[in-house]
Amino acid sequence: MSESAAPRLERLDGRLYLGSDDGRICVDFVDGPMGFRRRHGGGRGQAVAKAVGLKGAKTPPRVVDATAGLGRDAFILASLGCPVLAIERHPDIHALCADGLERALQDPDTAEALADRLQLQSGDALDYLQNYADSPIARFKPDVLYLDPMHPPRKKSALPRLEMRLFRDLVGEDLDQVALLEAALQSGIARIVVKRPASQDPMLPGVVSSIPGKTTRFDIYLTPSS
Repeated sequence: MSESAAPRLERLDGRLYLGSDDGRICVDFVDGPMGFRRRHGGGRGQAVAKAVGLKGAKTPPRVVDATAGLGRDAFILASLGCPVLAIERHPDIHALCADGLERALQDPDTAEALADRLQLQSGDALDYLQNYADSPIARFKPDVLYLDPMHPPRKKSALPRLEMRLFRDLVGEDLDQVALLEAALQSGIARIVVKRPASQDPMLPGVVSSIPGKTTRFDIYLTPSS
């Protein structure tokens, strides 16, 4: 049996898709689950909003999402009032997210909710953090760095959802995620948030608090300068 073709980008009906023989996905911030979540997802009471310190804050924190992926958490935080710089290093995934944002900004209601608070950056956050002074992250002056690295493969027999299978086929594993967190902790950014599977241990010691969810949790680190 021949191996499935590698995931590829294709444009259909005005949308950019990432697909393979198993199926295809696109980024849609206007309709479907993301549109519903923006309108009815719990506002600042959502776990990710609590994790970045948004709930109760007088001024929404400036957040860098260093592992943006399909941009979902970045989109929610921006729609809740946070200025967000979302960084994605794989060019195909960045293109998918950029296409979704472009279409979102053509929808008046979604564009009003975002209010130009979401910026997308193509590049490697690890390189930016290791060369911080001259990086887009430093120029953005974040209060929070948010990390949602690739989660470990499931041990259950059931196949993971299509999106995760496509990502693994396209980019493989996040083998440098510990190095990314180490660089983040050395950057001087006051608050580092790491999204982890609820069943997994913290990526590194030093977690000061955690925000639990149903299947994931958000581990919070504070740098010495904070």
